[in-house]
Amino acid sequence: MDVADAIALYLLLEQQPGAYRHALERLGSPTTVLAANARQWRAVGLSEAACERRASWPQGRSVEAIRAQWLKSVRWLEAERRGIWFDSAESDAAGDAWPRAFASLPKRPPLLFWEGDDSVMGLPQIAIVGSRAATRAGLAQAHSLAAELAQAGFSVTSGLASGIDGAAHAGALSVDGRTLAVLGCGLDRIYPPRHQGLAQRIAQSGLLVSEFAPGSTPEPWCFPRRNKVIAALSLGVLVVEAGPASGSIITAQAADQLSRLVWAMPGSVSSLQSRGCHALIRTGQAKLAETAQDVIDDVLPTLRDWYGGSSEALPAEAMLQAPRADPDENGRHLLALMGWDISIVDDLLAHAGLPPDQVLTTLSELEIAGWIGAVPGGYQRLSP
Repeated sequence: MDVADAIALYLLLEQQPGAYRHALERLGSPTTVLAANARQWRAVGLSEAACERRASWPQGRSVEAIRAQWLKSVRWLEAERRGIWFDSAESDAAGDAWPRAFASLPKRPPLLFWEGDDSVMGLPQIAIVGSRAATRAGLAQAHSLAAELAQAGFSVTSGLASGIDGAAHAGALSVDGRTLAVLGCGLDRIYPPRHQGLAQRIAQSGLLVSEFAPGSTPEPWCFPRRNKVIAALSLGVLVVEAGPASGSIITAQAADQLSRLVWAMPGSVSSLQSRGCHALIRTGQAKLAETAQDVIDDVLPTLRDWYGGSSEALPAEAMLQAPRADPDENGRHLLALMGWDISIVDDLLAHAGLPPDQVLTTLSELEIAGWIGAVPGGYQRLSP
């Protein structure tokens, strides 16, 4: 398949998967679709707007014109550790390494652009999503949950958004784990812009993916599609803080429709950021999860299937048998500050005398090592 022709056709059809698939089913390869005239496009049922765009091409140079128009997209792909996956018989025959949870879907994005380490696509993934306007407690929970799941051998998947998404990616990276970010724009248009540095860190050891071609700006209609890709790629979706009508709810509902596991973390009944989670639990769309262990316990049967039915050397079970690491100086300081009562993250941030990012990182390390556990409202020591 010609890369330039595939990108050209995808963009001419305004990156609409249904129209792209329909054109290929009726007219053949991207090259033959581009070579067909507007009358032929109209005859196979493509939209009038698409037919008008086809009719406006100069006679005799339709394919070359559109190839030249989007050549910059192809050049972007020529850099190392960047590529594109096509949903086609050719791709299947080539044995492209895709997670089986995604490869089995009947309607995948026809094109998926990637940057980073594409082997991450083959790892079992758990998605962590949530509110952009997250509380400090929610950010700390997402960070520590992601770190623990990453250490258990999962790739943590999220959408690179502000709030919970960013904390989840950072949590996985804090323990040298793998994380995958699904974008709602082109991979050369990181959104939000302040996550440019985070995206670069993810691309070094993890993976960035998008069904939108380079140059595509983030538009409101792009994010529901991004959320569905997050759900499709993952064995399950964990929602940490979400409003009642947020994008995280769309991700959870998409996961439920795909028979993926869905969890939600409870929070304060007076918190707007927790109402979406409570609704998911109340309606039975999500299981209540208080710790990463709840997620691991639920996903282990699926994980055994992932590894061919064997329970030997499962990353999650290996983690559960690991000895508890002694806390470092910062860890001992926070444990002493916490005592044996439930400790609110905001209080720890205010009284620890440490930089906020160090407090969050240390809390994650203490939880991973089994010294503390996340509870509604904060953290609590688990043992002496």
